[in-house]
Amino acid sequence: MRWWSVANFASNAGTWMQLTVQNLLVLQITGSAAATGLSMSVQAAPALFMSLLGGTAVDRWPLKLTAAVSQALLGAIAFTTAALVAFDLLDMTSLLVLAAVTGIVATVDNPACALLGNDLVPAEDVPSAIGVGALVHNAGRLAGTALAGVTVGFLGTAAAYAANGLSFLFVTAVIPFLRPAPGAVRHSDHADAARA
Repeated sequence: MRWWSVANFASNAGTWMQLTVQNLLVLQITGSAAATGLSMSVQAAPALFMSLLGGTAVDRWPLKLTAAVSQALLGAIAFTTAALVAFDLLDMTSLLVLAAVTGIVATVDNPACALLGNDLVPAEDVPSAIGVGALVHNAGRLAGTALAGVTVGFLGTAAAYAANGLSFLFVTAVIPFLRPAPGAVRHSDHADAARA
């Protein structure tokens, strides 16, 4: 559970770095605060309209593989955006497309990672694990937004996206080594029972 918490912290911090920098990029490209809201809405919309499909997919697919693949995809999107920014090829259309794809992948990634964390503790410790997950999420939000300002100031906006990509790769590398805790209520057992 410790490694998973560290990996989640890194991933959340990277995600909030990216979200902060995304707003900055939209303002640089368009000069419009309304466009900033549009980019955030495009990224959030898939969670509103596709969350049931994402949850269904997580129930049917192997949990660790689903989480690893979704994290790797989010990393690839972050690295792609970093390259576009570095070579000055990013425009508003490509930024919105990348934001939408990020939102679609996140509809699977969010429930997969949440359930994976629950598999790492005994059943009686699941409420505590949920509390630790919330703490890690909020700490990552604070650290990520602060790191975004420092990273952009010293290294530029592309570096913030690249750092987010690295954070996703770190999570992807940790997932294969996670083992369920003795007495854990396995998500895969529930999924098998539901299919039966």
